Amino acid sequence: MIDWGESLVKELAARRCVVFFGAGASVPCTPTVGDPLKRPPDWKSLLLALAGRLPFGSENRILADRLISEMRYLDAAEVIYSSINPADYSDCMRHLIEIPRFQQSPIHERILELDPKVAVTTNFDTIYDRYCTNGTAHEGYNVVRYTDEHLVQQLRSPTRVVIKAHGCITNTDRLVLTRSQYFDARLKCSHFYRVLDALCLTHTILFLGYSLSDPDIQIALENANIAAPSTNRHYFVTEAGTHTAIKAASERTHNLKFMEFPAGDYATLNASLQALVDRVMTYRADHPDA
Repeated sequence: MIDWGESLVKELAARRCVVFFGAGASVPCTPTVGDPLKRPPDWKSLLLALAGRLPFGSENRILADRLISEMRYLDAAEVIYSSINPADYSDCMRHLIEIPRFQQSPIHERILELDPKVAVTTNFDTIYDRYCTNGTAHEGYNVVRYTDEHLVQQLRSPTRVVIKAHGCITNTDRLVLTRSQYFDARLKCSHFYRVLDALCLTHTILFLGYSLSDPDIQIALENANIAAPSTNRHYFVTEAGTHTAIKAASERTHNLKFMEFPAGDYATLNASLQALVDRVMTYRADHPDA
């Protein structure tokens, strides 16, 4: 079981903690339409599916496959997006992410039970968004995309906010997938990134189902750590096995505390998250003014 510590429980109970979740939260989801074995794609499987829409044996297909095998995903995405027919791109994304109508995962359920004021996701899917509409938060939920202008207004309201940091499958033209799209998003939506920087600076972050490979979050965490170093760390939940040197570097540059569970043991992860929810709910009941 993961030892969460008392500080994180208090931060979550007081809703001073932002829950940040990535592809790992959606991968276990099951579909309500079509093949029952289908699962939401992670970054690699998404790129492989998109590359499959390029002509077999073509120079760009061969290059994309090689870049994916080398785990150079941003470069692979750039090659694919510049080569694929826009209609094929949109069709492939919708069939992978939207059409199966995936049900929520245990991680989604635990996040909703934690009831954070702010949740941020880099996922394109609408699984958690739809699940929140059936949630129990007294003030309701609002979904805000990185392109929206009213994020600050929502953060200042009692409404729970779900922030789509890389866009949503409902508008495939504004998804952030490639290196150039990351740059364009920062250039054209600088207001969003200022807010993201502020959240990392002023709140505790709990990362679930997430990879530190995302450049946006790396920059935001580094900026916050440089601007105002703090002994209060962010929490990064991950499988055991990360090299100690890599962990030490991330702890220093991103101000992270790694919360590890045995590799592949998702039953332990789910049980640990349920224990965290129970502790947070107990603390809120015992400290209603916290």
